[in-house]
Amino acid sequence: MGATDEARRAEGSAEDLTHVLRVVPDVTGIDKTFDYVASDPNSDVPIGSIVRVVLNGRRVDAWVVESVPAASQAPDYDLKPIEAVLSVGPDPEVVDLARWAARRFAGPMRSVLRVASPPKRVKRVATNVVGRMVGRGDSEEAVDALVALGGGVVVWPPSRPLRRVVESALRTGRTIIVCPGVAQARGVGLALRREGLSVAIIPDDWQRAAEGVDVVVGARSAVWAPCPGLATIVVVDEHDERHQEERAPTWHVRDVAIERTRRAGAACFLISPLPTVSAIEWAGAQRTVSPAARQGDWPRIVAVDPYSGGSEDDAPTSGLLSSPLIEQIRRPDTVVACILNVKGRARLVACRSCREIARCELCGSAMALDAHLECRACGHVRPVVCTRCGSGSVSLLRKGVARMAEEIRAASGRAVHEVTAEADTPGNREAGVYVGTEALLHRLNGADVVAFLDFDNELFAPTYRAGEHAWTLLVLAARALRGSADPLVILQTADSAGDAIAPFLAPDPVAYLATETETRRRFGFPPFARMARVTGDESLAGVLAAVPLGVDVSSGQRGAWLVRGTDDEAFENFCADLRAARARVHVDPLRY
Repeated sequence: MGATDEARRAEGSAEDLTHVLRVVPDVTGIDKTFDYVASDPNSDVPIGSIVRVVLNGRRVDAWVVESVPAASQAPDYDLKPIEAVLSVGPDPEVVDLARWAARRFAGPMRSVLRVASPPKRVKRVATNVVGRMVGRGDSEEAVDALVALGGGVVVWPPSRPLRRVVESALRTGRTIIVCPGVAQARGVGLALRREGLSVAIIPDDWQRAAEGVDVVVGARSAVWAPCPGLATIVVVDEHDERHQEERAPTWHVRDVAIERTRRAGAACFLISPLPTVSAIEWAGAQRTVSPAARQGDWPRIVAVDPYSGGSEDDAPTSGLLSSPLIEQIRRPDTVVACILNVKGRARLVACRSCREIARCELCGSAMALDAHLECRACGHVRPVVCTRCGSGSVSLLRKGVARMAEEIRAASGRAVHEVTAEADTPGNREAGVYVGTEALLHRLNGADVVAFLDFDNELFAPTYRAGEHAWTLLVLAARALRGSADPLVILQTADSAGDAIAPFLAPDPVAYLATETETRRRFGFPPFARMARVTGDESLAGVLAAVPLGVDVSSGQRGAWLVRGTDDEAFENFCADLRAARARVHVDPLRY
């Protein structure tokens, strides 16, 4: 590693140096370190500092990631000096954690260091600033028991406030709280400030966090925030997909929090109504707790077949408005949210005769129709024959938000508001009917009824995380219904009496996780194997042909491959080779 000889030459001799500073430049496309020397040999440039250097004739920003004794360098060249020290940067411990994340998630270290750095220049950080820990309120007994074990997983119902869980974490000392959304993080931070705690809200209060406060709160980037004397990291809604970085390296808050607390000897609490299988596997049964169930933890949930009642010749695509749903949308004082995801949806196939969803008999995922029925999750193929009635005639289920808005408007006689990720229309508590993708559940301030018009699309999607995503939508629906006198969730499915839908009608996350864990273990899905989605061109052929033991590669669509590995070191080395060949590597993809 390092710069060319020309980039290393300087006015002084390397023999006069005591330490060489190794830096990572903030330049896209450059993923290696370069050696420089401090302009003043007597100055101290801490690890993590943001500096200005000359690289290939350009002045660029860089992070100091290592200080190497000059005696270890070759004596036959000189080094360029650092132009200036611009700002305080991540702590040395965070820099080392960023190096781990760059390898673990197969991406440039520069991207992680940028997230961990202050949003504005910070010339100096005050020392010996002490937080003002004050007496706390009631905590949760089940969570208190996890403190001595170094934390764990808390299965917390979606309708209960998190206050008691957070109180248990705050008793341990200085705490980082990571929320899935910026607005939620700001709300938590302001609430804790009103209670007398010193709080830093990331990223705006980065310097305040580095000086030492009781609580550091923020969205995804807060897991990298400075926190002297860190005692606990709390990850709120660990199941939420917003906790994963979408760009390489695709690090996940959960994994970074676990590794950071392990290195610091701190506790890690992962809180969620439905923790991921990865979280449960990390914690184990002993460190997974949930409070005693009580009424109101979940809303009333019913499953309805929108295709029942028609003739045998009716195709499943004839409509998505069931009688129970029509009854709700016609009530003038009821707020109804109708959810229909149209982006990236699977091509669901149903039997034209008995309306049975075509599912894989091996893994249970929905099957796509080509010349035959194919499972996109495990690759199983079978003829176009219904397993229930033996019919060879099938139909594709297709609906769109815009079309459904028209049908609901005609059926209800009420105003219908269309809300999607691209629309700017926010939800509100005015009586009305709202139709949209799952973005509606994030924007709607409240509702009385949430109806999933095509729940099969979520439950049987050809991804290994289809079940987790379906449960995530149910959690969002439960929270959207808080405040309603009679909350109701309607799941429209062609398999309303089947085994797949039964766990959702009487929600038991722990039982679901046990079943899902065994399925993942049997098919070798994460966390029981490492997985990466790789995209590139024909230049990858040489690397892909030399697959090491413990790693396998399967081709998908043109220019894309799925890499799986049971040997962590072999998997990471192979991903590094792919990146060296200019491949784009996405480790632990959420939708695959």
